[in-house]
Amino acid sequence: MLRRFQLKGKIKLFLVFGILNFIVTNIILQILLLLIPTIFATVFSQIVNLFIGYFLYGKKVFKFKKLNKFVFKKYLVQAFILWILNFALIQCFFNIGVNKNVTAILVVPFLVAISYYSQRYFVFK
Repeated sequence: MLRRFQLKGKIKLFLVFGILNFIVTNIILQILLLLIPTIFATVFSQIVNLFIGYFLYGKKVFKFKKLNKFVFKKYLVQAFILWILNFALIQCFFNIGVNKNVTAILVVPFLVAISYYSQRYFVFK
């Protein structure tokens, strides 16, 4: 029973910090889109997203004591796989006639679940 309660707490923290990361990243993106070319704005905002997520999820959600280069590399691999998966899913559904924006919204819960479990059992293990 206690383990189930702890799991639900971690999932809630993961979602709260994920929303916070999303808001900060998108504020940065919106500002940068006004100042620099789109490619640089999106890359920079994704780098910010990567570092914020790494520290928030590692320290606050999974209570990882010592973040290091090895753990960061695992987080980077996981993030890269999720970015590729997101692109592939959006493209696949678009190819069968589903709107890209609708697909992007629909795949979020799937990607969040994969992100949580991959971080729990792979990155911050």
